[in-house]
Amino acid sequence: MSVPKIELDENPSIDDFRVVLDGLRKFNRELTGDERPRQVAFFLRDEGRIVGGLQGNLWGRSTHIDALWVDEQYRGAGYGTKLMKAIEDYAVTHDHPLVYVETTSFQALPFYRGLGYEVFGQLPGISEGHTLFFLFKKL
Repeated sequence: MSVPKIELDENPSIDDFRVVLDGLRKFNRELTGDERPRQVAFFLRDEGRIVGGLQGNLWGRSTHIDALWVDEQYRGAGYGTKLMKAIEDYAVTHDHPLVYVETTSFQALPFYRGLGYEVFGQLPGISEGHTLFFLFKKL
């Protein structure tokens, strides 16, 4: 066996990245018995056009909120809350009651706190003058 070397790839192929991800998922599955994360999404549509949505990943007993977005003209009407409620209901019925999310200081920290999410960590300086917050909620 030769000595491996570390190489930078600033534009990795999907196939190369998949090797790393599949290796990690195999390791996790062998230790936990849990299958790979499964994506789920809810979309807010207006006459077929997507004007908002939420994407999450289910793994183990957890639900990770990857992204939540509502088009500017639909904000403030409760759609973000309805999308979060939809994923929370789905998570509970599929035995993934621990929900977690990250948000920055310029995004939606008050929104998530208002939904009952608690900060369990923060990373100051994620962007100049901004902090990344890690939040969770047990359903």
